[in-house]
Amino acid sequence: MISKDELEKLLIDLENYRVERTITTTKSEKFGEAICAFCNDYPDSQQPGYLIIGANDDGTRSGAL
Repeated sequence: MISKDELEKLLIDLENYRVERTITTTKSEKFGEAICAFCNDYPDSQQPGYLIIGANDDGTRSGAL
């Protein structure tokens, strides 16, 4: 499980290919694209990808995260 500190670092790292952010839970197409990209793991990092719900693309929180 990811720690709160790790999550905070990923949230503000805007150039990380392992992170996708969204403020909505209704855009299932975006979820599918993110999951597909994480599964492909083109750089072969063998690290997990994270879909952060409740965050803006600039890394700021959109609510109580």
